[in-house]
Amino acid sequence: MSFIYAPRSYSSESKQEAITDLLTNTVPDRDYYVLVIGAVALAVCAIFSDSLAVLIASMIVAPLAYPILALGFSAVVFDGRLFIRAFLLLLISLVVALLLAYLATYIFGHIRVDLLKISFSGNLYIATTVAVIAGAIAAYGLIRSKVGGAMTGIGIAVSLMPPLVATGIGAADADVAFAIQAFVLFLLNVLGIIVGSAGVFSLFGMRSEYRRRIR
Repeated sequence: MSFIYAPRSYSSESKQEAITDLLTNTVPDRDYYVLVIGAVALAVCAIFSDSLAVLIASMIVAPLAYPILALGFSAVVFDGRLFIRAFLLLLISLVVALLLAYLATYIFGHIRVDLLKISFSGNLYIATTVAVIAGAIAAYGLIRSKVGGAMTGIGIAVSLMPPLVATGIGAADADVAFAIQAFVLFLLNVLGIIVGSAGVFSLFGMRSEYRRRIR
């Protein structure tokens, strides 16, 4: 029984730190966009060279997980302003990634190699399940600073920037099927993270903690 109610027993301090971390990393500042642009560049290079190692690097660098987690958090705490802020940040990131990928393909697309190891056509049910699990672990990692390093693993487990960049590349190539396939994967991953993180934030009683903070 004590195990079932353990999440509620975690200190208010750790929850407040989690909220601070989430809000701090959901700000459209220079650092955020440097990471977005860097992640896009790495993902483009990875797809052009069919390099899984570089693709993984783009997943780690990309800061997209924070606004997505903020969407899950805002849904739990019923904060419309935070939801809009996180949504707009994610939307701007999406537009930046698509435009840069489109332009890179238009300029450097001729130097690409055929995709052999990189694919965006896997089992979507499994991909969504992975995203839900990853979202739950990411939310838990925010609350439990001891396992905060899990965010790196989440970045690798859930493919966010690669399918988004692949969408831009597909659009530049007029390959509608490839672009749609990649974008659907991105959307399912976003939805999965929101659902998984919202479940954990709710389980840990983050709504009452957030209300206490903004009083």
